[in-house]
Amino acid sequence: MPATDDACIVRPMSESAAHPFPRPDPDRIIVPRRHGEILIEPPLATLGAAVVEPPNFTSLVQWPAFAALRGFARSALLAQIQAFAERSRITPPHGAILHQPWVITGHQLEFYHAGVWAKVLAADTLAHRTGALAIDVLVDHDRVDELGFDVPVQVGDTWVRQSITWALSPQTPADSLHAPAPEQFSTWQSALAACPRARSDSLARMLTELNPPAIGSREYTLWLSSARARFERAMGLDVWHVPTSLLCASETWVVFVREWMTHAEPWTASYNRHLAAYRKRAGIVNPQHPMPNLQRIGDTFELPFWIYRPGEPRQRLFVRREANRLLVPVDGRDFDVTDDLAPLLATNSADSYQIRPRALTLTMYVRLFLADLFIHGIGGALYDQVTDGIMQELWGVVPPYGCVSAAWLLPLESTTGAVASESQLQHRRHHLQHNPQLAMDSTVAAAPELAALLRARQELIAGLESSLAADRIAGKSRRAEMFRSLHETNAALHTATPGILQRLDDQLAGARRAAEQGAVTQWREYFFALHSLESLHRLIDTVRGM
Repeated sequence: MPATDDACIVRPMSESAAHPFPRPDPDRIIVPRRHGEILIEPPLATLGAAVVEPPNFTSLVQWPAFAALRGFARSALLAQIQAFAERSRITPPHGAILHQPWVITGHQLEFYHAGVWAKVLAADTLAHRTGALAIDVLVDHDRVDELGFDVPVQVGDTWVRQSITWALSPQTPADSLHAPAPEQFSTWQSALAACPRARSDSLARMLTELNPPAIGSREYTLWLSSARARFERAMGLDVWHVPTSLLCASETWVVFVREWMTHAEPWTASYNRHLAAYRKRAGIVNPQHPMPNLQRIGDTFELPFWIYRPGEPRQRLFVRREANRLLVPVDGRDFDVTDDLAPLLATNSADSYQIRPRALTLTMYVRLFLADLFIHGIGGALYDQVTDGIMQELWGVVPPYGCVSAAWLLPLESTTGAVASESQLQHRRHHLQHNPQLAMDSTVAAAPELAALLRARQELIAGLESSLAADRIAGKSRRAEMFRSLHETNAALHTATPGILQRLDDQLAGARRAAEQGAVTQWREYFFALHSLESLHRLIDTVRGM
């Protein structure tokens, strides 16, 4: 394992072609917008072939004892999946699946849309085709933006998005959140029932599963996961859920974190270098996108992890070298982790902290130690190009992954009708504003006062064309006066024929309203259970048929 910058040899990404592991082509990652569009890149057949013949990580990864660490990580995760399934009142998977390929996806713990759910459908499809195990990682160390979800509501002839929640979302991660209390759930359910577009048969089934007494626990993660897991099984899906809080409970995770601490200088340099390369390729000038660089202040290094106490907001993790000691500064204290992380992670102490991955290190860990194939959404697939570079440089391997998303829209009819686009109308208005004669028929243009204005306009244009061929410096002042006269003449023509621009202004207003309504009726991020069961089955069948 490299311990210094000199040991971290930067290998060109082309060398990874020697390892034929599929990954998405960034040029093919385009957000699906129209209903029924499904993005699977590379195709399922290519991804399935990688699952049937999984990459030989043990022979490629340049990390001593890697095979053992991967074996420990998978054994620990299987035990956590089995325990979590039992808590969810689902028959746990058998131990033999440890030796099957694993197709893993994941997302934050929220009421997400059908495009995100398509990742779960793809994982399930690949698992059934290849005899693999499909796993859904629940990122319960992220914040939840909304305790509830948006619903389309029609007020008169106008559609709006209404947020229906049972409480405000706190700043703490999902692993410390509570499910709604029975009275909160009842109020929330009633608010949903008042919205006609929230009366789908699939949402009714989901709400039955979400009813708090159904689980007997107020843990938000368990509550939402077990409801969705039972819903998915009723839909014929076999995908196993596991929170990141359990995924990060293994000894392999602790080793992974310690290695980042031990190699803070070269590894954070690699992280920043490949992040900068991604920004350059993508034409991104904002240094905060897609995520900020890791900081270095003297001998203190920011690592790509979160650290926090249960029930408290997350903080960025730093490590500092001091003589022969390795220190983690947090909350005004220095924890000595020179020998191990026990002083920081002591589970029976009031000072106990949790260390969780940020975006890139989460998929880095899962792809290295757990998955035979990882399935990203669009954002993750793009950003994991950074992860690819880091892993190729540090460990000589780029494990396979795919990208899946979908546009599966609610059947909401807009009342605005078909209109030209706003940009087209803006262009047309600008052109007519400076060429009013184009919208006049011959009868209108023959009116004496308009004919005189049109002749004056033509003379001004001819004069301007002539002045452009003359001395530019000498003619500058005169041309400015002629332009003012031309604008005044155009304005006079429009005053005499006010309907020309007014019609376009009315069309522009209609186009803006259509765009505003389209942002509601064509929004792709409505909770997937707002669709009917019949629609969701069509989505499942569509993914399975690809």
